[in-house]
Amino acid sequence: MNPWALLLGLFLYLGLLFLVALWGEGRGGRWAKGPWAYALSLAVYATAWTFLGSAGRAATEGATFLPIYLGPTLVLLLWPWLHGRLLALAKTHRLTSWADLLHLRYGPGVLAPLAAGFLVVGLLPYLALQLKAIAQAFLFLSGEKAPLADVALLTALLLALFAILFGTRRLDPSERHPGLVLAVAFESLVKLLALLLVGAFVLLSLGNPFPLAQARPHLHPLLLPPEGLSGHLAWVSLVFLSGLAFLFLPRQFHVAVVENQDPRHLPQAAWAFPLYLLLINLPILPLALWGRLLLPEENPDLYVLALPLLAGSPLLAFLAFLGAVSAATAMVVVEGLALSILISNHLLSPLLLRYRALGSLLLWRRLAILLVMLLAYLYFRLAGEAYALVGMGLISFAAVAQLAPAGLLGLFWREATQKGALAGLVAGILLWTYTLFLPALARSGWLPEAFLEGPHPLLSPEGLLGLKGLDPITHGFLVSLGVNLALTLGVSLFSRERPQREGRTGEVRELAALLERVLGREAAEGFLQEAQGLSGREAALRAEALLSSAIGPATARLLLLSVTQKAPGEEGYAPLLEEAARESKEVRAYAQALEAARRELAEAYERLKALDQAKDELLWAVSHELKTPLTAVRALAEILRDHPDLPEAERSRFTALLAKEAARLSRLVEEVLAYTRLQAGLSLEKRPTDLKALAEEALGLVTPLAQERGIRLEGSLAPIATLTDRDRTLQVLLNLLTNAVRHAQSRVRLELIPKGQEALFRVLDDGPGVPKEARHLVFEPFQSLSGGTGLGLYLARRLAEALGGRVYLEEGEGGAFAFTLPLEVVDADSFGG
Repeated sequence: MNPWALLLGLFLYLGLLFLVALWGEGRGGRWAKGPWAYALSLAVYATAWTFLGSAGRAATEGATFLPIYLGPTLVLLLWPWLHGRLLALAKTHRLTSWADLLHLRYGPGVLAPLAAGFLVVGLLPYLALQLKAIAQAFLFLSGEKAPLADVALLTALLLALFAILFGTRRLDPSERHPGLVLAVAFESLVKLLALLLVGAFVLLSLGNPFPLAQARPHLHPLLLPPEGLSGHLAWVSLVFLSGLAFLFLPRQFHVAVVENQDPRHLPQAAWAFPLYLLLINLPILPLALWGRLLLPEENPDLYVLALPLLAGSPLLAFLAFLGAVSAATAMVVVEGLALSILISNHLLSPLLLRYRALGSLLLWRRLAILLVMLLAYLYFRLAGEAYALVGMGLISFAAVAQLAPAGLLGLFWREATQKGALAGLVAGILLWTYTLFLPALARSGWLPEAFLEGPHPLLSPEGLLGLKGLDPITHGFLVSLGVNLALTLGVSLFSRERPQREGRTGEVRELAALLERVLGREAAEGFLQEAQGLSGREAALRAEALLSSAIGPATARLLLLSVTQKAPGEEGYAPLLEEAARESKEVRAYAQALEAARRELAEAYERLKALDQAKDELLWAVSHELKTPLTAVRALAEILRDHPDLPEAERSRFTALLAKEAARLSRLVEEVLAYTRLQAGLSLEKRPTDLKALAEEALGLVTPLAQERGIRLEGSLAPIATLTDRDRTLQVLLNLLTNAVRHAQSRVRLELIPKGQEALFRVLDDGPGVPKEARHLVFEPFQSLSGGTGLGLYLARRLAEALGGRVYLEEGEGGAFAFTLPLEVVDADSFGG
């Protein structure tokens, strides 16, 4: 390809990224704040290492590229729990990095600055990897023979400029950057789409490489799992190493914690990001195999670019180049921003404060980005050309993992101390330098090769204490992290010290004036709104959090000393604090008791209101229901009195109607009396009862009503006896059977069967059944579907509950009511206990 056309395409793509970022700062902000943008921004983990280096590692070492992605996937099982805790701390204390958290947890000292400085040095190989990847890809596609270092220098300067324009527009790094998140999410989609298209095109053009690879014995190791103890140990170590790197990489902390818009995005990210890693790794092994089969002499890290060219698609090769640029650019921008914050907050701010040049902090932060990129280029010149892309990245992973003991133990172990964390971190740094960093320089020729042998066989940098057979990365990682963890635990157990943080208190106005001098008027006005109603101590803590996120915790603490005073300490005020805490606890308990009493009174009041309403409804329903039969009785009696000469047939008909209305009136009175007895409380007389005989008696009592309506009664009754109140049980059955006869078309069936520890009565009819919309009202008082008081089923339900059973409506055609009774009941209260 023409190098100028390639360069023009690169510039146009970087311009597109900048436009996406600007859109995200404006109208596209709602997309940047969504859960998908958050999940895709986490894919900044997939760098040029993933896009180009994974195929290279797979082509030389087989499936050992997979642990790099299995580690983050396993860590994400703990994601909502672990990062939920980090988000809560970051929101409260405006944390911007793990170094901030170490300062917060262990107090002031050299621990946080040491961690910040070490991260900068430790991540230089990782940044150099991105420079190497872009430079290699550019030279390969352009066909130029220019020195690789010259292209890498130009790349470093361009990416530094882009990161400065992109990530350092404001002083406060804890302020969210929706444009940054949207640009990173966009780049994640580009590199995923590019790699999937390359893989699909190569497979469609060249076919399936696995049968060909199986026919070549020298490729068999690429298709087999690791063998032997060293192979399995390397595999497990890489999983563990990548999981820790995912947690402690500064760029991952920035996108996962600082840029998080809503903690509710965490659960979706916990499955969406592993899915992304799965998809982006699908083409890796086929591309690696085709590269080994067709391009055995080519650099394996360039297979993703070379295979589309070989298959006749320069356009797809250019798309792959843009995918590699996306992967590298996203990493460099976010990592450069995160490292510049570390440098400015923990290394530069104290010095600038001493020389009264704190106002130039934003300028120094931008210069820090340029310095980091130039140092990465220097490392690339010193050692980068001697290592494959993945090897360079793993050295940085092992460096980042050194923060794990102090960070994780500080989060979850109260006994971890500053001395223990410092001892572990120093030992880890020294061992990482001796076993990984310096050997990389020795292999590049910048140190004598004799350095790899060590001063003694037991002190060999790649075989400490005689550990042989492990690859250098596994050896260096296990040794450095193991000693780090052991010292952190051991020294913490023996030192047993807890840092006592001196409390500060101050006037809100003075604190706001300090914020205005350092952060500007907008920050001061926001603080004044937040500080309304806060105590002097709470306001000082809030101001310290705002300053810490912008200029670092150590410098923020020093500035606060000028406008605050020491809050009452624990020495002279301990008894007073204890007394206040005790009184506060008693007041809270009293308040809780008052709240409980208030809730009980409110519930009692609601019950009284319900009873009063029920009484009014009862009076209205009773007067309404009694009026109809009373009117009929009166009219029939007047007819019989005023017409003594009525024919006998007419007199007999009127007399029968009079008896029917009187029976109806009697039934209504009985239902109302039963309802009032239930409301007042019901006493039961339990005795052994033959339920089959009782059911037969109920059928006999309902037979006249059934014959009058032309309804056939059926029974299927099992012999069952139990201890219950016979009259109340009979009343329930009569209410259910009477209700069924009124609604049946031709038959009513009563069944009695044993069911576990209960006796089950089922009353079935072939009527229209209960409409779906009325099923929830069928047992409520004064809710009738066919006239009447609507008390029959309500009384049946309440009586069943008093007997220790229940009445319910079954699914099915027609009416289907079930009534259960316990087979062994010694005692039951009036509410079915």
